[in-house]
Amino acid sequence: MAFCKDFNARTQHIKSDVPMSVIVTAYKDNSFEFTIKSPSVSYFLKKAAGLQLGSRKPGHQLVGQVTMKHIYEIAKIKQTDPLSQYLSLEAICKSIMGTARSMGIEVVHELQK
Repeated sequence: MAFCKDFNARTQHIKSDVPMSVIVTAYKDNSFEFTIKSPSVSYFLKKAAGLQLGSRKPGHQLVGQVTMKHIYEIAKIKQTDPLSQYLSLEAICKSIMGTARSMGIEVVHELQK
């Protein structure tokens, strides 16, 4: 019961439809700790490009576009994750750009009208 109360208190600011990764560690003395990570990069990219799914044929079929500004904003969010906190913002941006390519999402400097 304590876990539920603590979890709800720490996640009340997050929308209910946003997928979150949580690492829960339970100890023998019935104590626990948990780490809440931000949503996956693919979630943010699909949201920024306005997509439901990525490409069925990445590298051959483009399904959307995101700007460098989107990449930068996603990188700033992902930098708060425990595994990414020691990486440079540039390294995180390059990783996000690779994920976008593998999903069939083109990275452009500005969206064309």
